[in-house]
Amino acid sequence: MFTSTPLGPTRPQSSPYNIQLSADETPGDTHVEGLTQQSADRVSELLMINYARYHTLFDAVGFHNHTVHHLLTLFALGATPDEIRAMYDLNIGYQSLVQYRPASVVVQLKDRSFFKQCIGDLSYYDSFLRYFQDEIAQRGVPDVVNEYLFANDEISNDILGRMHSGFLHPMIHLGCALEFNQPLLVAEALAAGCVHDDWPNSFLFPTEEMQAAHSEAPSKSMLDIMDQLHSDPVIRNAVQLTDPINKISDGLLAKVREKLIPYLAQYRVSPTEEELAQQTTDMVHTCAYMVGAAQSPGKVEALDFVMLHTLTLSIFYTTFLAQDWISQSNKARLLHFKVWGDLVTYAGCGCATLYADRITGYTPKRPTDGWTEIAHRASVYGDDGHISKVTRALLHAQGLPDPRPEFPLRKEDFIKIAHLGLDSVERMLEPEQYKVPESIRKKVGEEMGQDEEIIRVMVRWVRWCGVEGAWDEFPDKPVSGNAAARLVDMD
Repeated sequence: MFTSTPLGPTRPQSSPYNIQLSADETPGDTHVEGLTQQSADRVSELLMINYARYHTLFDAVGFHNHTVHHLLTLFALGATPDEIRAMYDLNIGYQSLVQYRPASVVVQLKDRSFFKQCIGDLSYYDSFLRYFQDEIAQRGVPDVVNEYLFANDEISNDILGRMHSGFLHPMIHLGCALEFNQPLLVAEALAAGCVHDDWPNSFLFPTEEMQAAHSEAPSKSMLDIMDQLHSDPVIRNAVQLTDPINKISDGLLAKVREKLIPYLAQYRVSPTEEELAQQTTDMVHTCAYMVGAAQSPGKVEALDFVMLHTLTLSIFYTTFLAQDWISQSNKARLLHFKVWGDLVTYAGCGCATLYADRITGYTPKRPTDGWTEIAHRASVYGDDGHISKVTRALLHAQGLPDPRPEFPLRKEDFIKIAHLGLDSVERMLEPEQYKVPESIRKKVGEEMGQDEEIIRVMVRWVRWCGVEGAWDEFPDKPVSGNAAARLVDMD
């Protein structure tokens, strides 16, 4: 007689149509100890709501839905279910509902000519998303990503370039998807790439062509090229605060793109395992240094909102290296594109002077806090996720091999940047410190109709930190007791 044993309830699995995290199996590559399944389930639930209801952007000028990146970071930093829900609730009110096109459009996207026509159109986000979900369901993540990002043909090159647009958010989304092993998020990342602008293509592929034409030229480090850019007055002074809102595409590149490309082409990586690992570590450390050291003499500490995206993306390049289905040459290409974009970002921020002593000599407000306390402070800070992402990226930077001997920072300095960053944003919680300049209140609040949380983002960070006038609205740095005494003696 045939009998069977009831299987009992089974936990949902991640798939191209479902997001499901596991505290044991998908904790992320950089995380604190003690992650719970309750938090994993809360993030999974909220990300499924986000997937079903909201667009990857909530404004045509490029404001992004950070929900995926934020909640995954909170999970990895050990946030509780209630803390995760609180951050979700804080930011969900200003998201845009996704526009659903007929299912027939997904079928039409199988036609390459129609696919190309739809690229760059925000209204096709949902159609691209469903298309990539179906593709991944049929063929798997490796085949789909290799075809649509790494095939080195017209469509894949176009999408790969667009993935580096929008302050790198499509690439950040892809990194999240692969780090936490969520196929649905891979589909979201590819769909986001398809509807972003293509302005990075204007320097990425010309740089690649110039590099190929001078294959024997010696390579320079990212930091060395930053020094060269800083020494070039035409590039250093190209961006002005009066330039359009995207000062990189419509300011820097519109003015000095041709002059930039020879500098970028000096950075090259050999597609060997050892070289890729070394150069990835150096890129991560350089981004952390750039973000932390780009301060203004006489002003309180602040992190640059534009620059910090180079750091929050950097965390995922060790994840990319770990994917055995990405070829060594494509891993090198990803790293090239990352560093070239980072250098363009640095130039777009006016080639800011970097002050290593603002990091190494920084005195934290809570000096006894270690990574556990810092992670919790970042998790409960009420923003759209940028400070928690910065914090996790710095935890990742400290976990890599030591910086090269000539590098300006040592391994123990990365936690100082985390302190500096948290102290700078927590300053807004102090009485009389949250002050919105009238120009921002008028433009962002009144003219653009943005939520108060977006206005807070605009004043929480400095922007274009090396450009004249960028720090005008920031408070002066208090004079220390010893320095004040010296000033009195001088009088």
